[in-house]
Amino acid sequence: MPYLVLPYDSGPLGFPCMQALINEKAAEGYALLQVIERSTYEWVLFFKRAAPTE
Repeated sequence: MPYLVLPYDSGPLGFPCMQALINEKAAEGYALLQVIERSTYEWVLFFKRAAPTE
């Protein structure tokens, strides 16, 4: 099962919205598996390839 690990920076110069990134990856066929907070503005998001629907 393929996984995708992405760093995320929500600070003043970072991405505007974590939910937008999650939605973008969902459109690419990935489901959010886990989110780990590294600091106030830094996160690591773990995605797994979503099972195809029939």
